[in-house]
Amino acid sequence: MSRPPAKKRCHTNEEDIREFKEYWTEKFGMIKKDNKALCILCSESVVCRTSSVKRHFETVHKNLSNVTEQERRELISREMIKTKKLSDVLMKFISGRPSSNLVAAGFEVSKVIAQHGKPLSDGEYIKEAWLECAPFLFDNLSEKDKIIQRIKDLSVSRKTVKDRILKMEMNTTDQLTKDLASCKFFSICVDESTDITSSARLAIFSRFCRDDEVCEEMINLVTLPERTTGADICKAVVNELSIRQIDISKVVSVTTDGAPSMIGKEAGFVNLFAKHVGHPLIGFHCIIHEEALCAKAGLRELQEVMQTVTKVVNYISARALNKRQFRNLLNEVDSVYKGLTMYNNVRWLSRGFVLKRFVECMDEINLFLINQQMSYKEMSDIVWVCKLMFFADLCEHLNDLNVKLQGSGKTLDVMFDYIKAFEMKLGVFKRDVDSERFRYFPNLKKYINDLTKDDKTDCQCLQKLFVNIIESTVEQFSTRFARFRELEETAKFIKFPDSIKLDELNLQKFSWIDMDDFEMQLIEFQTSSIWRQKFVELRADLESIEKDRLEKGVRERNAENEVLRTWNTIPETFVCLKNLQQHYYPFFHLHILVNHCSQ
Repeated sequence: MSRPPAKKRCHTNEEDIREFKEYWTEKFGMIKKDNKALCILCSESVVCRTSSVKRHFETVHKNLSNVTEQERRELISREMIKTKKLSDVLMKFISGRPSSNLVAAGFEVSKVIAQHGKPLSDGEYIKEAWLECAPFLFDNLSEKDKIIQRIKDLSVSRKTVKDRILKMEMNTTDQLTKDLASCKFFSICVDESTDITSSARLAIFSRFCRDDEVCEEMINLVTLPERTTGADICKAVVNELSIRQIDISKVVSVTTDGAPSMIGKEAGFVNLFAKHVGHPLIGFHCIIHEEALCAKAGLRELQEVMQTVTKVVNYISARALNKRQFRNLLNEVDSVYKGLTMYNNVRWLSRGFVLKRFVECMDEINLFLINQQMSYKEMSDIVWVCKLMFFADLCEHLNDLNVKLQGSGKTLDVMFDYIKAFEMKLGVFKRDVDSERFRYFPNLKKYINDLTKDDKTDCQCLQKLFVNIIESTVEQFSTRFARFRELEETAKFIKFPDSIKLDELNLQKFSWIDMDDFEMQLIEFQTSSIWRQKFVELRADLESIEKDRLEKGVRERNAENEVLRTWNTIPETFVCLKNLQQHYYPFFHLHILVNHCSQ
């Protein structure tokens, strides 16, 4: 006789219901993660069942059974704080199990691959390289076998690298959103360009202060579907900030590339975006881009020289056979160069590099063209060659200025000091050409000295042309940097609040922030020996930083961060002064893409 089928057990007991209970956190140190209970004390996952959670706590953490309930709660509370901090960084993706070191190492490998723009499959290649060299590197270590086994256990497959890069991207995005939400003011930098697929890309960068650090981070790279008008750009920026729930009223300034769609008086992006922000914005043009435009416009009269140089360079370097033959010619004459540099009008330093190499290889170029029975009449024209030499010398001076402006950590006043110094140098260049000494134009001087007396007479007619070119360049610098001159004295407030005069400050642009008691607070601040001394010491530190940069070529400390650190020590008693500093400091003083576009 068959038995009746057994009845299924009804899981009505609270211990058998697999739902996370809130009191587990306070009593057992458990938090919910992926439908499981995660122990914050050891990062082990446990099934969501009271009996399993209790068993884990009593067996794995039995040492806590001897402490009082209050001590246990304090310990769990501290661990909860640590866990919350870890959730804001990369380690939120890494458990505390013995394999956590492998996971952390895998994230580091993925980060390096992403930073260098390498294929995701390179993880396996890196692992193979490690395994090949590990027996030699760790030959004398007793733990060699364990180290090699760890490398073998490291998971760096293409899929794993991809997943970890995506997690890091999500994590950095969350961090940036939180930073922008917590900062008082921030600035944005917007740059629109077309990539090789003819798609319009809009790069949006942010600059803000986080504790004692000035940060510059890319918010996103947005694709514009069709047009690139000011309205389209404004819509894209507003949508991107809205999606991240970022308060756009915190934006205090906008840096652009100076295109009409960006700075147009009525339909420009800056004007339209200011209406969304709800208060006046200070618009800046990238300071290095301005310098490049000054060089381009000021030297327009020498454009025909550049066209001929480009033709000759392309004839030699753009044809494989000619390029090889010219390289052999350079080898025969023991030249330090292996070829010519081709011109790229997008690269700001390219023109100066091309002209410098062309002038230094002038004799070899002429010999090669003769051998090829190729004639460029300009190459034998004394007047044209004089223009070439002057062009090369002046472009080298402009390139030197461009390089000085590059790099992070420079304050706005330091960069503008470079501009003012170069404007004064242009005056010296003009007098140098007027006097025909050509002390600062070595290539031109050497070429003229090698000419015969009759040939020198032909070059004298160029003196006025060269002076006009220098004057044109001076005018370009004067016009394009007018906006920076308006805020030059106000910029000094950041480092000289202890001595600056109120009537030297241009506060019209900052009328919308709390400045009612600014004058009274400035008087109290400047009469306090304690706060004045802080900025005396700050300026001494900045001098030391700049000296190390100029003499040793290194920058161990960031000048901007040092200034910000000093301001953060100032009490809230001087809130109006700090409001001006916090409003002004996020300004973009240089284009974030400089380091990628200037080489």
